[in-house]
Amino acid sequence: MKDFVNWAILAPGRIANKMAEAMKGEVDGGNKKIRMYAVASRNKERAKDFSSKWGFQKSFASYDELFSDTDVDAIYVANPHAFHHASVMQALASGKHVLCEKPAGCSLSQLDDMINLSKERNLFFMEAMWTAFNPCIAEIKKAISEGLIGEVKNIDSRFCNRNPYDPTDRNYAPELAGGALLDLGIYNIYFAMMITDFSPVTAENSSVRMLKGVDAWNSVNLSFKSGAVTSFQSAMDLPSTVPTHDAVIYGTKGYITVENFFCSQKACVHVYKNEWGGESDVARKIDVPFKTNGYEYELIHATDCILSGKTESDVHSFKKSRDLCAVMDCLRNDWGMKYPWE
Repeated sequence: MKDFVNWAILAPGRIANKMAEAMKGEVDGGNKKIRMYAVASRNKERAKDFSSKWGFQKSFASYDELFSDTDVDAIYVANPHAFHHASVMQALASGKHVLCEKPAGCSLSQLDDMINLSKERNLFFMEAMWTAFNPCIAEIKKAISEGLIGEVKNIDSRFCNRNPYDPTDRNYAPELAGGALLDLGIYNIYFAMMITDFSPVTAENSSVRMLKGVDAWNSVNLSFKSGAVTSFQSAMDLPSTVPTHDAVIYGTKGYITVENFFCSQKACVHVYKNEWGGESDVARKIDVPFKTNGYEYELIHATDCILSGKTESDVHSFKKSRDLCAVMDCLRNDWGMKYPWE
């Protein structure tokens, strides 16, 4: 059995650069399990430039060439949401393990296709939800399990970016599965799921402002079986009032402020000084810098899973991906928001 994974990247765009940086950080740091093998783009020069920039061994001017290379072990799929289904299905059909950028599927139906084929082919498949592997969030959950803030009652978060309307931008294109929910709100939902230990969602309600067929802004409330609730907003065309995208976890004894909750490196645990909660003391400061940029943790996990013969992650499992996707399907159904192929 091989003791390394030949990784390839499909679609060398902005997110792919982040993953390549993480791969290079691991390789330069002495991780011999990860090999930077190939890059594929539909643009020959783009693939070549990306390969040269990060130090991949090969570059391909088509995805089919990548799928056909028998030395490719695993593919990181990084193209726009709408193309994930086709790319993942082709990769799995060609015998490659797959780490697919979130959301892996634009709907539960698409996601189930991927999961079922990965099981059929006995291949590793995982949605690349980097938040699931965030070491700062692990420390936050540890503080909660220690009872520092008591019982979690509410999780508030906001992930809002201002991208001026442009009909050619994928964020505003229904045919590319644009909108705030799949791009940003997915993190709000998953963060709350993590904090509630993936307690089932029992109720939801929401408001939405649509723009040319996609959700430009949404406000969502979810209730969990645990008794906790989450309230969040995500937006494509409205900014946050602060430069970071933050969350607050409220408990019966205190609260935790989380900076950039979806890729957090800092948090602060506050404990109430009295029953009214008007004053609090800082019980713990959490500061966990990334080794590189945060993408390395899901990469390391996927690599280890592949080398150990696993076909499913025990951290971000198929069930967790399905539960997450099911919530988004439910919200889109409420909004009457369908993609052209649905």
